[in-house]
Amino acid sequence: METERYYFRVGIFCLLVVAALIYYLITFGGGQETKHLTRYAIYFDNSISGLSRGAPVKLKGISVGLVKQIGFVAKENDRILVLVDIADTAPIRKDTVASIEYQGITGATYLALENTQPNEPPIYLKKEIGEKYPVIQSAKSELQTVLSSAPGLMGGLAKTTEQMQKLLSDKNIIVVQGILAEAHDVLAEASGALREIKMLARTIREDPSVIIRGTTHEGYKVQK
Repeated sequence: METERYYFRVGIFCLLVVAALIYYLITFGGGQETKHLTRYAIYFDNSISGLSRGAPVKLKGISVGLVKQIGFVAKENDRILVLVDIADTAPIRKDTVASIEYQGITGATYLALENTQPNEPPIYLKKEIGEKYPVIQSAKSELQTVLSSAPGLMGGLAKTTEQMQKLLSDKNIIVVQGILAEAHDVLAEASGALREIKMLARTIREDPSVIIRGTTHEGYKVQK
């Protein structure tokens, strides 16, 4: 009986130690971290393809929080609402802007934050009337901007290609060849006329009286 009581007391002691350890972890571990997080709302008008719950939130490349919830604002409103929990130590300000970014060759998607006016005095975000949480502005990432403008660029490229094909058609090439041939003849005639003008100018310079007597008088000879 005494042995059973001994093991019973040891078991109770172990249970108390485990319970105290769990309480400590909850109070000073995970629970502490939760108390130092602030929830923010971000509205997106464009696609956030690839972003999911649990994705990291980074400010200047440093992880400061996690994406907690993603969904539409309402059935009648297709704007996207993203809720994020961010550490209180992160400098989230009125000029902070959020965008979707892709990390490295893996293509992992995360939410990138950037302070667009780092040299200005910080104005920290506050919850506005009608909003449940402070709202961080959103913007398209550079990649999204390029992808959204791609159809227009492709259309312009296709139009340019079509115009080049028209310019390089057989009919236009024949016309250009004819123009070049005519231009060659005109240049040859102009070159001959220029030579004659040079000879006449040299003759007048050597014998100015030619202007008065003309080139028909006896003894006149055009200089070569």
